[in-house]
This record gives sequence, structure tokens and C-alpha cells, in this order.
Amino acid sequence: MCGILFSLTTAQQQVDPELWQTLTEINTKRGPDSQQTRTISVGDHFLQFYSTVLHLRGRDNVPQPVCENGNILCWNGEIFDGLSIALGENDTAALMQHLTRVDTKNSTAFLKVISRIEGPFAFVFWQEESKRLWFGRDCLGRRSLLWSRNENSLVISSAAQPNDKVEWQEVPANGIYSVQLGKEDEPETPVLLYPWLQQEENPRLALPFPRLNRGIPALGTETIDSNNELPPPDETMQTAVRDFTNVLDDAVKRRVADIPFIDSVHSRPRVAVLFSGGLDCICLAALAHRHLPVSEPIDLLNVAFENPRSQNAKQQKKASGDGGTTNTATATVYNTPDRVTGRASVEELRKIAPERTWHFVEINVPYSEAMTYREHIINLMHPLDTVMDLSIAMALWFASRGKGTIDIDGAYEPYESHARVLISGLGADEQLGGYSRHREAFRHGGWERLISEVCVVTVVSS
Repeated sequence: MCGILFSLTTAQQQVDPELWQTLTEINTKRGPDSQQTRTISVGDHFLQFYSTVLHLRGRDNVPQPVCENGNILCWNGEIFDGLSIALGENDTAALMQHLTRVDTKNSTAFLKVISRIEGPFAFVFWQEESKRLWFGRDCLGRRSLLWSRNENSLVISSAAQPNDKVEWQEVPANGIYSVQLGKEDEPETPVLLYPWLQQEENPRLALPFPRLNRGIPALGTETIDSNNELPPPDETMQTAVRDFTNVLDDAVKRRVADIPFIDSVHSRPRVAVLFSGGLDCICLAALAHRHLPVSEPIDLLNVAFENPRSQNAKQQKKASGDGGTTNTATATVYNTPDRVTGRASVEELRKIAPERTWHFVEINVPYSEAMTYREHIINLMHPLDTVMDLSIAMALWFASRGKGTIDIDGAYEPYESHARVLISGLGADEQLGGYSRHREAFRHGGWERLISEVCVVTVVSS
């Protein structure tokens, strides 16, 4: 996860130095492998670019901003398909080569390059010859990009903290924005020139994937029978399952196959899985196993939070004589449902791949520690501020920190994961229909009702 920081100001109104310093510190934490600044002037305007890099792909670390022929690129993303990038090649450098070759007088040529990218991204790009600034996010908004705007300045940052003097908003993931400088008849404020639309509606900026398939499978209108059994899949459905498995396997391979070794110790885990023990994460772990050297461990990060209210309820129940007896192993406050399923699932992985070392990292978060870091996490997720945002952010933050314990011959030892890439199964249920409401939709309305339910959830979640 790299960091992007950019400002467009006039000579009369510069960015507050204290604010800029705070933003550089925040973005530096996102990119520990390199940090650089590039400043240019265009007429009465000053453009300042600051990028930080977390080296995740390719043999060489490519410092940013990348500059070529006056063009400047700040990139936080990963190109898994769409543009030709060889294994081991840095995608930032490859993208810069594509962008510098486009006809600067033809916006369509630039947009064709961007619309071909398959993968998450956010970027800021200065096109020197046309004196045009481009910036935006992928159509699903999978990389953070915030902006603060007024009549005299534009500040863009991958992350920010609450500030009484600055109002931050997410850059909408609805298309590519542009600012034209150097022309009196052009606006000097961001305008949404090209929204993400379906290919037939706007060939200049097509979505990198087709519309969601709403076709009814050729299985008639079966529903779940009285025994709660799904109808058996026919050959068409089995083919679709195989195709999906192949696509998912290829996606995992592209993500893990060329992660750089940061030091000379090639036996350290480079990959970790956010591991609740569910079907999604166990499948992703099994697929990652296919594409990593068997001598390299894989970290499975399992987070459990202490819940005082739950523990108080258990103590009261036990005091009233209704609690029964429990053994020491199950009495721990961290035996949450995800911990129980996680332990069971890692044993399944050890049966599937006994030659692999699977580090089941138990990350126990006391209530006091969660409260200690709560405000810090709220600042990190700003400007998002819902209860669900905080719940997800806290789980991800403590998991990505990677500090926990692992079981070594029956004894729990402190362990810290240094994996460069964390794989998550978030979104699998929304895409594949794994909730009970999907089963109920199928029960009451067959495939048509189920497809409608999945489509609605997918649109909302994206």
C-alpha cells in the first residue's frame, strides 16, 4: 500500500506547512521503502508531488513520483491484467511507459490505458505537454484517495486525519477527474470528465469487466426441497464452478508469485491470510499454497477481541448454577467463534498440505488495548465514521499489525508476522451468496429471486 500526497496551489496561497508535514508523516507510514518529493510550477501555480512506496511486486523497488519527459506519476495500485506486464516487472514503471506513449492531444488515448487496468488503484498523473492533471480511483474504490478543495487550492492524499481547518472527502470512485492548467478558457478546478460507464455507453472509459450476469441457469425453476437440499448441479453448473476456480486460482497466483524478498532470509513468510476459519479464507490459503515455495511458511492471522459484556454474562450465568462445567481450554475469554473455526480450519490445511508450515497466529486483543488504539484507528479511517466502518477497521488494523502468539509443541510463543502481502476473503459472501438470506431467497423464488438478491447486495457493497 503506497502513499500519494499532492497539492495544487497559487503563489498567494500555499498549503499550511504544519498540515503538509502531518500528511507526509501519515503517508510515509504507508510506504517505508522509499519517499520522494517533486515540485513544478506552471504559470502562477505550484504543483507538489510526494509519494511513498511499499515494494510489493517486481525485482526492483521503483521510487516515486516516477518522472519521464516532464510527466509525473504517483501510483498506488496493482495491475494484474489488462496491460502487458511480465512476471518480475514493476507495474508502476510499466504503466509510466504506457502513459508517456499516448497522444497528449487525444484524451481518449490516455483513458483507454486507464480503462484497461484490471486491479485496484488510485493515482495522480501530470501530463506535461497538455498541461493537464489527471487523478482518480478504480471503479470499485479499492484504494484510498481523499481530497480537500477550495477556490485557491486542491490537496489530494491517500490518508488524512481530522482537522478543524480542513474538510476531507473521499474522491468519488465514479470516474477520472482532470484539471487543465495554462489555458484561460479552461477551469482550474477538478471536473469529472469521464465517468466509469459500460462499454457500449462510453467507449472512452469502459469498465474493466462486463455487467453482472443476471441470466437464469438452465436448471429450470427448482427451489430447495423439503429436506433443505439444493438441486444437484448439472454439467453447465459444474463447468461454471471449474471456470470460477481457475480464475480465482490465477488471481491468487498473480498476487503472490513475485512478491520480493526484502532480506536474505528466504524462509520467512511473505504472505499472510486474514483467517477467520471460514470457507473463503481457507480456500484462499489453499490456493496461495499452490504458488509459493513449500519451504516458505504462510501466516494465518486470527483476531479475537475481549468482550467484557459477554464475559460478565457468562460469569453471572455460572454463578446462578446454569453455567455447567468447562475445561481450561474453552474457558478463555478469546475462544470466540472465529477462533474456534480458525483452529479447526488450520488442521484441515495441515491435512491438505502437511509439507507446508502453517503459522496459526492467535492475535488476542484485550478490551483495554482496543480502547487505547480506538482513537488512532478512527483517525486512520477518516473521513469514514460509521460503527460498521470502525468494527471492520479495528479487526483489520490489529490483524495487519501481526502481533500474536503461535503454538510450538504445545507452548504458546510470541510471534510477529512480517508478511508483505495480506490476503482477505472480504466480499466473497456478497459475490457468491453465502448468507442465510440468499438461501431463503432461493427457497422462496428459485434462481431468479436469488440472482436479484445477489445483484442488489453486490451493487451496494461496491
